[in-house]
Amino acid sequence: MKKITQVLSVFLLLFITNTNAQQSVLDDLDETFDSADVIRIEAKRVKAALKVLTVDYLVNNNVNADVATYLQLTDVSMEVVEEFSDEVIYYIGQAAQGNSNIDPASIQNKASAIEGNEDFVRNKSALLATAIQQNNRGTARQLIREIRTLLNTQIRLAKEIKTEATAFKAIATVYNVRIELVDEQSGASVPAGTLPGYAATNQDTGEIFYTDYYNIDSFANLPAGTYRFDAYDGYFDGASSAIVTLDPSLVGPNGVVVVTLSYWSE
Repeated sequence: MKKITQVLSVFLLLFITNTNAQQSVLDDLDETFDSADVIRIEAKRVKAALKVLTVDYLVNNNVNADVATYLQLTDVSMEVVEEFSDEVIYYIGQAAQGNSNIDPASIQNKASAIEGNEDFVRNKSALLATAIQQNNRGTARQLIREIRTLLNTQIRLAKEIKTEATAFKAIATVYNVRIELVDEQSGASVPAGTLPGYAATNQDTGEIFYTDYYNIDSFANLPAGTYRFDAYDGYFDGASSAIVTLDPSLVGPNGVVVVTLSYWSE
């Protein structure tokens, strides 16, 4: 009994440790997502200011268009873009350290591209201000097109980062599953240990996970996916199978997904 208690204590400790590690990775991915969204918002803010300036100068023919306000807003927003590009690089790196299935390269490359891009936005905006002040409409029109393209690139890359971070959350999420048996005729609860053991087969990959002697009713850290849960038959009894797609909505208050199988006996 003492040995079994020690094993259960170790299992509980591993469960808590793995749960905390998973949550840390998910938090890092949330930070990655949120930082990319800040980049998107700031780039759109500059794009809107550029549109106002463009209309005032090229459409309304205002040779005294307010370039100072545009430059000030651009400088502040691009400073934020630079800062949060670094945040993206940092947090996706942290997530990758916590989960070997996460490859940070794509997101980090996109964040680096955004960071380099913001320098061009600032430089071309300064040139645009000079062109407007000198009333060089041809140069101004060309610079406006180039700045708009740069900002659209920032917005696109930020959206792609958000999409990739969301996809990584699915990879990083694991589930703890407990099997419950109920009698197929009476509906009464049956101890899971009545049967020799259980298996979970990932329906996409074919990978099979097994319970063990000390945790005969439990699967720890199953990756997200759809599984068929089966019981090993006894001499004169067994249980039905169940196909379950693991989802956060199925997780109970104790952090466990309960899968119910119908028990039968001859």
